[in-house]
Amino acid sequence: MQRRHRTLPELKAHESAQTISFTDHALACKLTAMGVLPGATIEMIRKAPFGDAFYVKVDGVRLALRTDEAKQILLTV
Repeated sequence: MQRRHRTLPELKAHESAQTISFTDHALACKLTAMGVLPGATIEMIRKAPFGDAFYVKVDGVRLALRTDEAKQILLTV
């Protein structure tokens, strides 16, 4: 069975995708309050040097996300 989604850490720099959903309900509330909504376009700006955080742009708004938060965001292939 082929996986039909990927997570935010799998994106390369300047690559974008649309959000599908979140794997953690509690974190989903925080992310939606930050503007990361299902269907929103998210672009990877850059990764932190040691991979601890990600700098992304969600529908024109720039955000910094921790690795554990980024892994909860499911994206279209």
